[in-house]
Amino acid sequence: MKNLLAAAIFVVAGIIVTTISTSSLEIQGHPDNNRCTGECYANYVAANGNIVEQERMKAEAAAAMSPAQLGRTAFVSCQACHGADAMGGVGPQLSGRDASYIQDALHTYKEGGTRGAQSALMWGVAGPLNETDIENIGAYIQSL
Repeated sequence: MKNLLAAAIFVVAGIIVTTISTSSLEIQGHPDNNRCTGECYANYVAANGNIVEQERMKAEAAAAMSPAQLGRTAFVSCQACHGADAMGGVGPQLSGRDASYIQDALHTYKEGGTRGAQSALMWGVAGPLNETDIENIGAYIQSL
C-alpha cells in the first residue's frame, strides 16, 4: 500500500512538473512579452541598441563615474547590514570614516583577518572584491 501511494504521488508530481515546464506560463488576458521577434525586435534595437552596443554604453557610463559614484553602486549590497546611509544596523556605522579606514578593513576581511566580533560575516563579502572595488567603496564612505 505504501509503495502504491508513493508511486501515485510520483506520477502526479511528474504530471504537474511536465505541465508547468511545457506551458508558456502565459497569464490569461495578458500579452506574452517573451516573444519579441521581427518588427518588435527591430524596434527594441532601434530604441536601445543591440547587446554589444548596450554593454559598450554601460562601460562608457561607468568610465565617466567618479570613484565615489562607483562605490555607491557597490555599496548597495552592504546596505542590509550597514544601513542605506551607512549609519549602522546589524553592522557598525561606517559614515564618518575615511577611505583608508574602510580600505584597511576590507583588505583585512579579504585576507580572512579579524577586526571585531562579526568579522566572519565580512569574509564572504570582502573576498570577491578587487582592489578597484575596495578603493571605490572607501571613496563613497568618505564622501558621506
